[in-house]
Amino acid sequence: KLEYCSLVWSPWHQNEINKLERIQKNLTSKIYGLDQLDYHQRLKKLNLYILERRRERYLIINAWQQIEGLTENVLGLKARRLGRSRRIVSGKIPIGINGKRIKERDRTLIHNSTARKSERLFNVLPQSIRNIT
Repeated sequence: KLEYCSLVWSPWHQNEINKLERIQKNLTSKIYGLDQLDYHQRLKKLNLYILERRRERYLIINAWQQIEGLTENVLGLKARRLGRSRRIVSGKIPIGINGKRIKERDRTLIHNSTARKSERLFNVLPQSIRNIT
């Protein structure tokens, strides 16, 4: 349930990320036999990652599925070949629209949107992985 709808909702403020992580941290500390281990040791024993890494993994997988046409491209992601490498590209975040300046707060929201996060995460993958079709 902690990962439900991570495509729609994925926190980017560190305090929100920490609050979610605390839930998993608390739950794993109650597992018999793991209570003496620190959080990262418990995750390793359970074959889990921190929630933020799992959300990032899902965003990358979903971005790949969208650009491959395996799922509906709801984020409007576009892939282009730049040299031998495939990358997701989007326009720059506009400074203004119709002569009006976009507030910095709104530009930050755009920057941290699911589409932009997916783009950044996909594009930092090694070229050999990005090019898989």
